[in-house]
Amino acid sequence: MATSRVFRLDITHLQLVRDALKESHFIDADWFDLGLELKLPYPQVKNIEDTYVNNPSRCLRECLSLWLTLSNCTWESLASALERMNQKPAATLIRNTYDDPASQILQHYSDRISQVSLTDSCIQLLYTEGLITEDTQRKIERCGGSLSDTLRELMITVSDDHSKLRSLGNILMELEETKPLAQDIIKDCDHSESFLDPEAGVQDKFIPDVPLAPAVSHNTTESVSSVVQSFIISEGYKSMFNETRGEFGILKHEIVPLVVEKVSSVDDMKLFLVESYPELSQSIKEAASVQEIMSAVKRRCTIIDVSIIKSIVNKYNIKEGKDLVKRYEEKVDSFCEQMSLPFMLDKMFLTESFLTSETVHFVLDWKPEEHTLDDIQRLIKKAFKNLNKRIVVQSIHCGNSIIIICYGPHHLLAALLLEAQDNLTVLMKEFSLIRLTIGHYTVYDKRIRYKVMNNECLAEEIKIADGEKQELRTLLDYKEGSIFEQDKQLNIFRKRKGIVSEQ
Repeated sequence: MATSRVFRLDITHLQLVRDALKESHFIDADWFDLGLELKLPYPQVKNIEDTYVNNPSRCLRECLSLWLTLSNCTWESLASALERMNQKPAATLIRNTYDDPASQILQHYSDRISQVSLTDSCIQLLYTEGLITEDTQRKIERCGGSLSDTLRELMITVSDDHSKLRSLGNILMELEETKPLAQDIIKDCDHSESFLDPEAGVQDKFIPDVPLAPAVSHNTTESVSSVVQSFIISEGYKSMFNETRGEFGILKHEIVPLVVEKVSSVDDMKLFLVESYPELSQSIKEAASVQEIMSAVKRRCTIIDVSIIKSIVNKYNIKEGKDLVKRYEEKVDSFCEQMSLPFMLDKMFLTESFLTSETVHFVLDWKPEEHTLDDIQRLIKKAFKNLNKRIVVQSIHCGNSIIIICYGPHHLLAALLLEAQDNLTVLMKEFSLIRLTIGHYTVYDKRIRYKVMNNECLAEEIKIADGEKQELRTLLDYKEGSIFEQDKQLNIFRKRKGIVSEQ
């Protein structure tokens, strides 16, 4: 069952608590009231005041030291004390940044993280994944890869975006010496109720509901009829979705004992999966049984993609497993053909986290009601050809356009880029592509393309204008020269005329 870790503060966290109060603009002079709100004995608080007269900063430090020697010191108790003092902005900051579940997981491992020394490539990943700023990146590099002075910034980052904590865990998995720490962080993420359940095939984040009361309309009967029809359609999709999700659960439940019975060698299965799906290597490395391997495999499957399970039953010739997969794929094909996109918006197909460098991001000029899941599968096939089975849809969203976020294995990044570039024309014409990014690379952006085209047109216009300007200048120079010659001839004529007149 998912739980939330409650992080206990002690005297070793004195500087962290002091920094948090500074960040919240707490006034040192209010230390006495804070001590009382923290339930410290009055005589001891008074003794601090008498000992450090006219030194509120030292008084606050001694007050916090006294509090941190007690049991059950938490960020929430500090925030509550601040709230009772009407220091609500400070209390809110403490809760949002330091009492946040992701931040508390990070704090729990702060001692181990402080001892970490990262390579340059891992430091670069911290920056590209948005965990640190460029200035902090340079600071870590100057400190030899140490994260000890970066913990507070990391706490703020992961509290703002919980997925960043998983990203940190994934980055730490890159080094042998930090793998145990990374596995502990990711395990805590998996067991924290503030994170998505990685065993879920699809996580509902939003299901569009049809309003029970119709909007104001000139034709009430027509409006009610439209709402009823929409409700029936929505309920139909919901039923279809739930049925398919149930079939997905049955497949996962029934396939595991079949594989466990058939596969005798854990090492052989690991070798096969690592050779076929290198992205699974970290997930299955510590697995001690076939059942544990299958748990990792199930997390990589989605309601519309069971290709890894299919590879396993084919490799080990599990006939009953093949039949299960075949029947399920037939249901999925029908499901994808019929399932309209509006119902699938903001649902999580793949809940396991991955790095930005493993993200494929499509933006399409689509109206969701005009498309189905089948169109998305066609899009991925057209974009990546034979590599399409390695792309897993994570989620679909709708703003001014349709946004599709997918997972793509990092080791296939170069191949995916080349395939996408080769197929750009088809993607633009057939799928109204607006933008495509793979990892940190922008393969295509319609807005930038138009901007470049506009700049090229502007440059051409400037070039033409410069040419016309030069022609006019040449013509003007010619005319000015002609006028000068005419003036010269006229002056000579006048001089001659004057001489003749004198004679």
